[in-house]
Amino acid sequence: MIKHIMLAAIVIVIAIFSVIQIVSEKVPFLSAGTAYAQDEWKKEFDALCSETQDAMLMSHEKLHDLVARCDALKPRIESLDESQRKVMLKRLKMCKDFYVYVLQSKESK
Repeated sequence: MIKHIMLAAIVIVIAIFSVIQIVSEKVPFLSAGTAYAQDEWKKEFDALCSETQDAMLMSHEKLHDLVARCDALKPRIESLDESQRKVMLKRLKMCKDFYVYVLQSKESK
């Protein structure tokens, strides 16, 4: 029961951070060149964190792959400006922690 509550809470927090990110994207503070460079890591981030809804249905291999991709993306996000870095690192950590939690949950069964 507690695992299900924690799972629901993590999904809600990820959704809240997604809304914050959508709102922050409406602020036109980036130049076109910066926006293009940003697209590379942003696409990977979106691909990684968009799969949290299906995590319980994924294989161990897929979950391990997602965790590894989160680790690989972290240095790129660390190079962003401070305010964006804080938000995106927190969101990435939540996605990764969620995948790790699901992996551990599956392994304990």
